[in-house]
Amino acid sequence: MNTNKIFEYLIELAERMGFRVITGKGDFNGGDCRVREDKVIVINKIKPIEYQSKTIAEGLANYGLSDHYLIPAVRMYIEEDLNIKI
Repeated sequence: MNTNKIFEYLIELAERMGFRVITGKGDFNGGDCRVREDKVIVINKIKPIEYQSKTIAEGLANYGLSDHYLIPAVRMYIEEDLNIKI
């Protein structure tokens, strides 16, 4: 699975998990946070797509991915390429 498809799947997964995904440009790295009661992941679209995918995956992992179905290619990407325990 190519990096664009992984990125798109992670965006869809974040939205299914109740996150609001915000993209912007600027001098920031991005990540997950809470704004009042909302779960938010901020993505810097200046960064490479691999970095953006990692930002989303790390944010989702902070809230737990074990209860969510991940297609095998994305599970392998998160566990093996990013070394994030699910």
